[in-house]
Amino acid sequence: MFGGDVSPESTVFGSGDPDSAVVGSVHGDEPTGVRAIHRVLEPPPTFDRPVKFVVANPPAAVAHRRYLDVDMNRVFPGDADADERERRLAAQLVAETDDCTVLSIHTTRATSDPVAFVTSEHRRTLEVVSQLPLDYVVNERPTVDSAFSSTGAVSVEVGKPERDDAIAKAEEIIRAFLRVVGAVDEPSPPTSSPAYFTTDDTIEKPGSHDSYELLVENFERVEAGTAYAKADGETLVADESFVPILVSETGYDDIFGYRGHRTADSLDGARDAWLGDG
Repeated sequence: MFGGDVSPESTVFGSGDPDSAVVGSVHGDEPTGVRAIHRVLEPPPTFDRPVKFVVANPPAAVAHRRYLDVDMNRVFPGDADADERERRLAAQLVAETDDCTVLSIHTTRATSDPVAFVTSEHRRTLEVVSQLPLDYVVNERPTVDSAFSSTGAVSVEVGKPERDDAIAKAEEIIRAFLRVVGAVDEPSPPTSSPAYFTTDDTIEKPGSHDSYELLVENFERVEAGTAYAKADGETLVADESFVPILVSETGYDDIFGYRGHRTADSLDGARDAWLGDG
């Protein structure tokens, strides 16, 4: 554990008190978000509203490690007095972005397609994410309640780590976010219409095996009785139908990813399902 002072690194562009923030490096081994932020800011656009840009976990980023004490994206809202660096950083990041509309950039080994994770009770988050250039929006509240998204952030997995296409997609999403929150006045490209999903459970890896093979694709429905993976050649069969969400052989030590379902094909449908607005 670490006893020294540590805090996120924050820079404001534009005049006044920012009510929007873009965050990178919650995980120190995911530099894509910070690299995309640098692209957006070199040179910086003309800001009509101030925006805060934040490196969430500087010591892990310098070490190029996912975390140094605990996984920061599993300990929100954090604890300012904790021994572990990431718990303290989480609390400081929450304070740093308080009252801000927040975009957080991440990467994943599971898919090259951008995926947004939200928690359903944050209405402003749903409005913002519906206008970003991505195809999938996932409510992760049923299975994860201590990720950064639980504070109201839009957390976007932009693709696979350190790939040029992921950095380019992150830049595109950041620029779109800045337009959506009114921070910049730039022409808006045609928006996508994402599908909305809900996580139901984790997909556990059975026991200790040397090799795993997935037989399904993310966001493509798996019917009951269908083989979805192999563990050391042993076939694993779905007991019931589900939609694979952020599944991969190597992304997690003990799970493949998440089992979920398609909730809606529109923002109004998602609001009806998640907020009871129907």
